[in-house]
Amino acid sequence: MVLMSTVEDFLKKGKLLSPEVVEDVSRLNDKEKESLMEAEELVIKKENITELKALKPEIIETDYQEKKELHVSEFTEFYLDRFEFLKGEIKERLEGEEISSINNITSGETCIIGMVRDVGDDVVIEDKTGELVLKTNQSFVEDEVIGVKGKVIKNDGVVMSPSKIIFPDVPLGKEVRALDDEKTALFVTKVDERVKDFVKKEGVDYIFSVEEPDDQDLGAVFISDEPGELSDIDPVRCRLGNMVILVHDGSSVDKAQKTMGLERTQAMIALLKKRHLDPVEMHSLNDRYLIREVPDIVHVSGEDSTKANYKGVTLLSTTEDRAFTVNLKTREIDEVEL
Repeated sequence: MVLMSTVEDFLKKGKLLSPEVVEDVSRLNDKEKESLMEAEELVIKKENITELKALKPEIIETDYQEKKELHVSEFTEFYLDRFEFLKGEIKERLEGEEISSINNITSGETCIIGMVRDVGDDVVIEDKTGELVLKTNQSFVEDEVIGVKGKVIKNDGVVMSPSKIIFPDVPLGKEVRALDDEKTALFVTKVDERVKDFVKKEGVDYIFSVEEPDDQDLGAVFISDEPGELSDIDPVRCRLGNMVILVHDGSSVDKAQKTMGLERTQAMIALLKKRHLDPVEMHSLNDRYLIREVPDIVHVSGEDSTKANYKGVTLLSTTEDRAFTVNLKTREIDEVEL
């Protein structure tokens, strides 16, 4: 009775069900049935069911609020929220170490968590209670949050010589997530004729592009000024099964390379360890560049192509001439020359 009803429902919509799919279609939910009824094909076949059930990328939507004239309270709340989140991540890595407020520390060994306020001749660290000067040759970017363990000398001001610097970093024991099925993702800077030829020849299951493609029919996930079903404002975060993929235009990596004197892979790792793609900039009141959930794949674009793995996170930087394919089951990476 249920099977006959299903066939009749599709007939009313001008669709025929091939005999081998009637039982499968009867088990679909209403949304899935509606999707099949809207298919171009007159006869619904097994491949239509397979395509319907295929894993689809889902954009992780985040509110976006353009820069505006901010009240002091909004500005303060923005930085306090970021600070408290990153402070919590750092405390997880300090394994029960007692944390001191800067205004309460005395000369001797101590541990503090603060935000980098200045990276000039002296590195100045501050928390909600005060500030200190960090004597180190290590490079930082303004507004990142770090933990520091070391020796303090307190006279007119507070000076700290670090024995250990702790970043928010990738959580300890992060699971290396992958898909159950053999699926291939292509990561490109932009979708052009060379990419279309590669897709046609090699066949890929998913495409992640930094630039918006001219050919939307390829179903690429991309960065856009106007968020859509497969796009979002830079950066774009996408969930594919149990995996999270982050695509960014790479501008903050360029900046980190220049300001910190790092090569591209090191710069990408440094930003991941900071858990923020661009700490010094306020891109929106929702802090879209803050990495609350650590992605499984980070894809950026730039002048140099590079691939790396850091604590289970795949890091990719593509150019217009070089792309990468990733086996989403094995996490194996292959470079593609376009």
